[in-house]
Amino acid sequence: MTRGFVWLDQKPNNTKDWSSSSSTPYQVSENTSRFKEGSSKPSIRISRIIVESFRLGLKHVRWFVMGDDDTVFFADNLVTLLSNYDHNQMYYIGGNSESVEQNVMHSYEMAFGGGGFAISYGLAVQLNKVLDDCIDRYWYMYGSDERIDSCLNELGVPLTRHLGFHQFDIRGNPYGLLAAHPIAPLISLHHLDAVTPLFPNNTRLDSLKLLLGAYQVDPGRILQHSFCHDLERNWSISVSWGYSVQIYPSLLNAKVLGAALLTFKTWRSWNDAPFSFDTRMISSDPCERPILYFLDRVDELGNGETLTSYKRFVGETGMDCDNAALAVHRITVSATRMEPDEWKKAPRRQCCEIVNRENGVKTVIHVRMRKCKPSESVGALTSKRTRIARYRR
Repeated sequence: MTRGFVWLDQKPNNTKDWSSSSSTPYQVSENTSRFKEGSSKPSIRISRIIVESFRLGLKHVRWFVMGDDDTVFFADNLVTLLSNYDHNQMYYIGGNSESVEQNVMHSYEMAFGGGGFAISYGLAVQLNKVLDDCIDRYWYMYGSDERIDSCLNELGVPLTRHLGFHQFDIRGNPYGLLAAHPIAPLISLHHLDAVTPLFPNNTRLDSLKLLLGAYQVDPGRILQHSFCHDLERNWSISVSWGYSVQIYPSLLNAKVLGAALLTFKTWRSWNDAPFSFDTRMISSDPCERPILYFLDRVDELGNGETLTSYKRFVGETGMDCDNAALAVHRITVSATRMEPDEWKKAPRRQCCEIVNRENGVKTVIHVRMRKCKPSESVGALTSKRTRIARYRR
């Protein structure tokens, strides 16, 4: 069970707007005029939301989760993640920025607030005792997340990093990052108003609704990355479940396919690098670029089985290439619903296989996503035929 509040700096003029059952309840932050002011007065108020939430005295609380007003949380995955930790211990869980320049400017040891972070009940008890005095010592800091991190540092509690929290400190098209998600459940997305819509030819809101539709069918599998090869046609197929599928007109190795296509820029300087994860440049030759397919349908088949369908995106380049894959108009992906307990095990990327490669179908490809066998390796099949592509970190 999750409960939450929108924290406001003053009571809204029309409280009737907040009275419906579909509205998130609100709380009004305490007066913070007694604290030293730095360059950002709101950050004082926001820094204290965790302890003000603690002081509400709600029963059976295990975790306090903080996010911005433009943070999207994937709550089922968040609950699954936090269930792996003892809430009576002192835990501070979150993620860094994707842009190295942001980590250098702020901290590598800090959970960035836009991506969200979680503080255990045991840690909230101790933070409640020290925060008000502590944030005055860090009055000169800009962000609330920096102040909270500094106070947790004084308590000696380090950040427990998790790759599913996404600050999304990127500019431009987020496609490459979402199509090569790390092997971790998706916990949050942020800054969606600062990037292009997640799906082409859709608004930002409609794109998010489309992604959430797939997430609600199989929360643990959303954006999970898998890739396989068609050795007869020398194709590499990369699946980001519930989002996109790519067909590459050559055999690429796992190291290449696991790196994110550089469709985006850094947050502050709008450069191609550096990022805190592996990236690779998009080929200058349109005929070497992947053919993209985007989610357009999700079906539940019963018995825990799902079928997602991805339709080819017709872009401006690559259509004149001598590429047999251009005949493929749609890709379907079947999978068994991922149980939450899967994320309690050691992480491993799932495998996939092309089911209908022998039946002559050229316009539709069906891919099966499944657990890998103990010693199964994508490299073992392609070791003699893989085209070693360049990638950029």
